[in-house]
Amino acid sequence: MLYFLGNCQMDFLGRELETAGYPCTYRVLASPFTYNSSPGVIPEELAAMDAKFGLEKFYHDRKLSHQFQMITPDDPRPQLIVMNLFHENSPLFVHGSDKYIFFVNPAAWEDQPEFEVWMKDNCGVVQAKPGSYLKRYREMLGHLRERFPKVPIVVVSRLSHYPAFGPDPYSYLDVWSDIWRTARPVLRSWESEIDDLTVVELDHIFAGIWSKSEKKIEAHCPFLKFELTEENNTITGLHASRDVEHIGSMWSVLAGKIEQFLKEGRIDYSEDEVVPDEWLRPWQPEKFPEDKLIEMLSSGANYQCARAIGSFFLDLGKDYTELLAKTAEFTPVCHNTLHMIRTYARIWPNPVLAHWCQAHRNAAAQFTANGPIYTQEYLEKIDEMERMVLG
Repeated sequence: MLYFLGNCQMDFLGRELETAGYPCTYRVLASPFTYNSSPGVIPEELAAMDAKFGLEKFYHDRKLSHQFQMITPDDPRPQLIVMNLFHENSPLFVHGSDKYIFFVNPAAWEDQPEFEVWMKDNCGVVQAKPGSYLKRYREMLGHLRERFPKVPIVVVSRLSHYPAFGPDPYSYLDVWSDIWRTARPVLRSWESEIDDLTVVELDHIFAGIWSKSEKKIEAHCPFLKFELTEENNTITGLHASRDVEHIGSMWSVLAGKIEQFLKEGRIDYSEDEVVPDEWLRPWQPEKFPEDKLIEMLSSGANYQCARAIGSFFLDLGKDYTELLAKTAEFTPVCHNTLHMIRTYARIWPNPVLAHWCQAHRNAAAQFTANGPIYTQEYLEKIDEMERMVLG
């Protein structure tokens, strides 16, 4: 069994290898803190609380077995363990006397008041020291190696935040923007300190993809996140950052590297997989004529649509809402794209967007691949947006 441990990047990678015929299991993790505090063992008292109050829905898929074991004694023996530098959940709680650390959504307190009493009597909140992530991750790898001394471990790094990936490259691992410049030698040291551990550098993987495709970051990472500044219900500022964590073209190439490792015990990089000098240059915004925007919005392709919407924010003196309304039936269901449209609607609360909301609501209701909770939350955001633009 191949185990993929971390966040959604490992899910994407595992799916690629499963398609290639390998048996794969994905586990989403909460924090290195949890495993380090009780390596391989679920604390008895916490397990009892979990069983008594039925808390599983409050872990956001990060079950106690994921938090404290990752791979349980009852699971199939691992052939390979692949992990990434996953982001941490919050809040994290520490048991006052036993010192184990765990994640649970505090919404569990409203559902189970008795559990709230137990937590407030016995637990406090953990505050991680800034910059301690890699040290805690290294400790976690050491514990994992002790449990599985003969199983190869592959650690997948994160994409560096090069200037060409602007505006302001964004990672879900909060500290990455501060540590990416110094992380590489730290990760490399793990290979010499821990037996049979290999680090895969995403910079090399993405450089190879870049060399064979359009050399614009928007073509690979079209999703933007925004923070608005408001005064007296008036928007006075906007900060945009680019999501460089979800790169659709990455996973098949990375899966090929893992397959090479399974067959040959090593990972090689080609001459094309070298970081290009252009990544060190400042990001250059792109702008499209209206006919090209309509073509992109009508394509039905998620990346094309998001790329077009992202360009709206480079010309905030003009309202492009009409283009969304004209192409509403083609907008893909995607929470990242929806976030961008919601932000644009706050800047330009045009009632015409209500037509887009009505058309997209129908598409979202029929999209069930991500489960009922995803669909419900997605529809609620559309409803909220429609109310906003209609005043």
